[in-house]
Amino acid sequence: MENQKKPVLSEEQLDALVQSLLPAMREFFNSDRGKKIWAEQLEKIQHGKEDVA
Repeated sequence: MENQKKPVLSEEQLDALVQSLLPAMREFFNSDRGKKIWAEQLEKIQHGKEDVA
């Protein structure tokens, strides 16, 4: 995996990517499932668990 090149995105490409992903991310994290997953993740962070994503 170390031989893989990192993608290079222009600022315009990055902005377009953000604009396409952000609405779906907001919708997910506002859902019951998203809130549950986020709460579990915060708990892991606060308790210092190493398997944090």
